[in-house]
Amino acid sequence: MKVLYLCHRIPYPPDKGDKIRAFHQLRAIGERHEVDLFTLADHHSDLHYQSALARYCRRITVRKLSPAWSRLRSLPFLLTRMPLTVPYFHSAELHAEVRKALFGQSYDRIFVYCSAMAQYLDGVDGIPILTDLVDVDSDKWTQYAGSTRFPLSAIYQREARCLREYERRACKRSSCVLVSTEREGQLAEQISESTAVHVVPNGVDTDYFRPASTAPRLGRPTVVFTGDMSYFPNVEAVTYFAREVLPLIEESFAAVRFLIVGRNPSRQVRDLQKLQGVEVTGFVPDVRTHLGQAHVSVAPFSIAAGIQNKILEAMAFGLPVVATSRAVQGLVRQVAAGVDTADTPREMAEKIVSLLGDPRLAREKGAEGRERVAANYRWEEALDQVLRLLENPSRADVAMSEAH
Repeated sequence: MKVLYLCHRIPYPPDKGDKIRAFHQLRAIGERHEVDLFTLADHHSDLHYQSALARYCRRITVRKLSPAWSRLRSLPFLLTRMPLTVPYFHSAELHAEVRKALFGQSYDRIFVYCSAMAQYLDGVDGIPILTDLVDVDSDKWTQYAGSTRFPLSAIYQREARCLREYERRACKRSSCVLVSTEREGQLAEQISESTAVHVVPNGVDTDYFRPASTAPRLGRPTVVFTGDMSYFPNVEAVTYFAREVLPLIEESFAAVRFLIVGRNPSRQVRDLQKLQGVEVTGFVPDVRTHLGQAHVSVAPFSIAAGIQNKILEAMAFGLPVVATSRAVQGLVRQVAAGVDTADTPREMAEKIVSLLGDPRLAREKGAEGRERVAANYRWEEALDQVLRLLENPSRADVAMSEAH
């Protein structure tokens, strides 16, 4: 089959949530079918990654998108009913390339990764469309609105409302819709009751994230958080932890270190280094190096959607994880049960102190977590499901419950 794959960010390197899922999908589809990838690049350096994707794609079309210019370009749409997400991810050049390809090629399927890319298919008829929402972004903007003050809260609430209607239209045009968790599936069904929704979880490479040793971790007591440190929920999470939880841990472990690992740390994140025990790495070539220095991984989210890959990766690496209830809401029950949950600073601090003070308990928790992740989050199973849906659109009317 010939497949047109639309993606809002070039899916390489697979080192952050949206890119990880898209990369594995593209790899699986490209190994069986002819794929033309149309995508955007946030930074000029991302253009160099086309060669890494060439083995999976017949054709790759990437257009540069300036985040700063995209934000400015979106502002006038505040006076309309258009969600700002849509003009943000619009590229006239990419749109022209997609139209040209659709006119000149006979595609059997169109795969849309992220609802914002549905805008490139206006007027397309007769080709089955599969849309992977991954997460229901309108719900995420609702969470943002609840975590900020006016006027941002009003802007975020408007975005949630407008984006929900846009998601509804995108879902109705699709043969089927994919999401990453059961919770997201329920939200998608609420948005478009007539749409066939399938839950396709992420996976984790347990060989790649295999711990180098099962021996006790030595050195300074270290708690780690990994992620893109310009992403609002991540910024909120590490700020909360550094200011509210870390001082309580220091009552028992004065030398504890909080390691914040990830690209593009915002000014707010960089300022956390002024606090005792906080270290911000910025971009690292291999996150496993820093996971190997840690004794506990944390996911202290107040805003969360979908699957937190950072939790899966830490568990696969044999680290015990302490997280908020919201952070684990997207995990299957068997894996969520392997995470210590805490929703107050004192409760979170106490659970981390318990793990830092009992290396044997930490190792047992880590080993148990790795087993749970290996049993429940396998890329092979998730990608087989993607291929079945892609290759058999007549099965798109299968109920969401079957995908569970």
